[in-house]
Amino acid sequence: MTNTTKELQDEINRLKDENEKLKRELSMAAKLKYHLIPNLYPAFPDVPEVDIFADTIEVSQSGGDFHDFFRIDADHIGIVIADIFEGGIAAALYMVAFKIYLTTRLSLDDEVGEKISAVNDYLCWKNEDNLCLSAWYGIYEISTGTLRAVNAGHEQTLVMKGGRAAGCESEVVSYLLGVIDNVPYESYEIKLEPGDKLLLYTDGVINAKDFGGRKYGLKNLKIAFEETGMAGAEKTIAHLEESLKSHVENGALKEDASFLCLVRKEGEQLK
Repeated sequence: MTNTTKELQDEINRLKDENEKLKRELSMAAKLKYHLIPNLYPAFPDVPEVDIFADTIEVSQSGGDFHDFFRIDADHIGIVIADIFEGGIAAALYMVAFKIYLTTRLSLDDEVGEKISAVNDYLCWKNEDNLCLSAWYGIYEISTGTLRAVNAGHEQTLVMKGGRAAGCESEVVSYLLGVIDNVPYESYEIKLEPGDKLLLYTDGVINAKDFGGRKYGLKNLKIAFEETGMAGAEKTIAHLEESLKSHVENGALKEDASFLCLVRKEGEQLK
């Protein structure tokens, strides 16, 4: 009896130690993610014609959703959204590696498809944990409203023009990052006119289900997006989040759901 009690206590202590270790790892992953993601708005106060905002409805602090936007030069902004198909410290470190590879020696001389192909090769190298991610990366030219972009296995990009939302990339072949090296990635262009909006999102949005098992889906997302009309990026995302939460009934999400919206402002919006 004494031996059995001691064995049980040892097992309890072992489980407690493992639990504490897991908590520390999750805390570290959450901190890494926090420092990677922009949280100061307006993001580019010296560029009033660019309105950009992003947000994540988090299910887990160590989830795999990631977004970023950063200045390349006076006329160009880099934009990225990604979804790593794992959580925890390994995914957080993979996210760090992705950002480093993406922004190392960043130059406008880099064709975006070739850039993503190089990033993919780096992510495939010694990937013992078999991690992978979907991503969308674009370089936005402020003066013309032109985006040079690559979709690497990510959800379809939406653009709203004249109050109607439509998908891009219908004929673009794309692959996840970190799975197979030496894969070519095809780039394409999106032209935003003043008043147009770009919407990026992760699969946690369209895969969110209500209690009856019905997905939120792309159709509902397009409807909610069109309902935002001329609203700015932050108000647009706030409306989309409310629509999503309403669908799943009080926000009972199973995975993180992220949105990123870019609005090319027109004359009235600049006032």
